[in-house]
Amino acid sequence: MEMRTNAAQALRRPTSTAKPTTVVLVDDQDLTRGAMRQTLTAVGLQVVGEGKSLQAGVKAVRELEPSLVVMDVVFGGVAQLDAVERVCRMAPSARVVVLTSSAHHELFFRAISAGARGYLLKNAPREAIARAIRACASGECVISPELVTSLAERARRGKAAAAGNSGNGAEEIRTALTKRELEIFRRLPTGETNREIGAVFSLSENTVKNHVASILTKLRLDNRIQAAVHAVRNGLSVVVAAFALHAMGDDVEALSAVAGLFG
Repeated sequence: MEMRTNAAQALRRPTSTAKPTTVVLVDDQDLTRGAMRQTLTAVGLQVVGEGKSLQAGVKAVRELEPSLVVMDVVFGGVAQLDAVERVCRMAPSARVVVLTSSAHHELFFRAISAGARGYLLKNAPREAIARAIRACASGECVISPELVTSLAERARRGKAAAAGNSGNGAEEIRTALTKRELEIFRRLPTGETNREIGAVFSLSENTVKNHVASILTKLRLDNRIQAAVHAVRNGLSVVVAAFALHAMGDDVEALSAVAGLFG
């Protein structure tokens, strides 16, 4: 018990040489900002500023230059489709995590395409949200499993539609990629690492990495998370929901495994 307590304390306590992760919270709900401030501070993140509106949030990000922005995309009951774009444009080096009550797919796609590294729903347990945000701060990307489940259903519908529509985005992707690249592209939303994908096709980890880089270039995507979303959106993923079953549960290792998809 003593060892576990000490380990937990060590996890929360930043080292003297580590640069603290600074956070700006952007949400129009005072209670939400207060709860997240308390939660994130408890896990070692430093909340340096807040914004009650998108405008105030953008101003705080510009002035404080945080390493992490945790923000909603709905203000006053109205979805702000360009919210993440504005923040990312103001602070391109900051990692943006969307924390919202909206599971609307278009908001999710718009946020990820604009550069968000996480999309979390507010109905998740507070501890799970904190772990997910810390994972994003460490360079990983996560999305709420509830959203992934609905995306899986959308992907299944997309596959059915793609079967009868040769002029859609899926067909354009098939034309742009080689056969091997398409096979790898279809596996990106499964949560498999480059090594695991390589094992499926008898390829080296480095070869898969090169194929992924080629896929991103050809499809004009910035990173792996956008590629995974692109595959889901166009009904081209082989498995979507399995990797997120425990994404925000109590198992930190499971959370990290899910986040690995978007590295």
